[in-house]
Amino acid sequence: MSAALRRVALLIAAVLVAIAAAGCARAADEARLETDLKTRLDRDLAPGLFDVVALRREGSAPAPAGESGAPRVVVYFNATLRLARDYTFGAWDQLGPSSVAYALGATDKGVFGLQSQNRSGDTVRAYGSALYEETPDGWNAIASAPSDTAAAPETEGTGPSLRSKQLIDQLAAMVNLPPPGVTQQQDAIIAEELARASESIERRVQRRAHTFTVATGPEGGEYARFARSMMEAVNAAAPDVKLRLRTTEGSVDNILILSRGEADYAIVQADVAGAAAAGEDLFARGTPFDDLRAVGALFPEAVHIVVLADSPIKRVSDLRGKRVDIGAPASGTRFDALAVLEAHGLAPSDLAEARGDALADAVAQLRRRQLHALFVTTLAPMRALQQLAVSPGLRLLPTADEAMPALIERRPGLTPLTLAANTYPQQSKPIRTVASAALLTTTAEAPDAEVARVADLVFRGMTAQHAGSTDVVRVSPQNERRGITIPLHPGATRRDRAGR
Repeated sequence: MSAALRRVALLIAAVLVAIAAAGCARAADEARLETDLKTRLDRDLAPGLFDVVALRREGSAPAPAGESGAPRVVVYFNATLRLARDYTFGAWDQLGPSSVAYALGATDKGVFGLQSQNRSGDTVRAYGSALYEETPDGWNAIASAPSDTAAAPETEGTGPSLRSKQLIDQLAAMVNLPPPGVTQQQDAIIAEELARASESIERRVQRRAHTFTVATGPEGGEYARFARSMMEAVNAAAPDVKLRLRTTEGSVDNILILSRGEADYAIVQADVAGAAAAGEDLFARGTPFDDLRAVGALFPEAVHIVVLADSPIKRVSDLRGKRVDIGAPASGTRFDALAVLEAHGLAPSDLAEARGDALADAVAQLRRRQLHALFVTTLAPMRALQQLAVSPGLRLLPTADEAMPALIERRPGLTPLTLAANTYPQQSKPIRTVASAALLTTTAEAPDAEVARVADLVFRGMTAQHAGSTDVVRVSPQNERRGITIPLHPGATRRDRAGR
């Protein structure tokens, strides 16, 4: 290509870029952005809760076309807001910080200034976004939900001592046999025991170095997401303390892992913890987990019964004969779902199908209408459900008033909870349900001084750091003892005596 042709090509490209940029600017200038943001805040949170003090447009980018094929543009902005009245974002029955992040088109890490208790006049800053779609009448703002991901943390290893080398040699001798060698059954037994021993060894070695293994939940779930935030905040507050995360199926699995000595701490629903300590329900076949101890309550987990917005299902009793996901077998969700069904006069056999898939799969199946409903016990609002609420839309089934007494009696640790209107996009009314506190748990053998320090880092240091997630706001000394169903660890009570 000649120099002249290259200059023409560059000129054409520049013109096209300028046209595209102008089109994006037409999608929403700063005045339009500010007006639309105020409308979103009043509609998706509460009327008059926030005033927009300042807004600066920070550019835009093409977005994937909508279902109709219409062009879309995402516009980025920095906003400064002012609270028009006092609001307790740390309260368990009020709008949570993640609902604010959604209304701003921001990730949890893009909102600053939310506290457990905010006062009128407090300033909140955000890196937000707004999505616009081109129509014959111009550019219209449409709903969207932000998403965020985080990489799983890496762990460090340690080398064996001389004595451990001798034991390894003995183990090697058990499998390095002359033909025909070990049988498949023997190999399976040895491999299972070695896997458990390896995990226990690594955990104990790391614990000596102030690195603690925390059993969380499924990757991509709220436990795992929250635990990453907790890890970042604790590591920032105390560089000599490290948290090492282990993904699991959920609360029931976490109890079993903790009881086998494969984790130092675990996040567990309070109702599941109470049943394990008493040796009841799912834990009735074994001995009670007498050594289970609470460090403190982290946040509330509401029982969500989710259907699509246009579903004819209005009540829990309408689930009879329907395809429903009730949670993975070792999850707290299934533990609660069975109790909710029973309190409403239903058993799993009354359903056309009672599935137990991973939550992401269950949400996808509900979206494709391959399921009629799904259960999930989780911190509200949950990211995946925020996105489902935007498109195609969801509705939450309330717990029937007449079922509430039997449900709470069936599951000690559950308590009535109302999800405020606009907890999820387009949720116009409050939803009455039940919830369980998510507890940070350990065992009686954990050293008192260690537990006292971990508790201080989580319930004071983490909130002071405000690292990782706006939902850290839900964790506070004020709610630290709320909903606990098992004995407190002496280290936690020692911290109480020392003065929080």
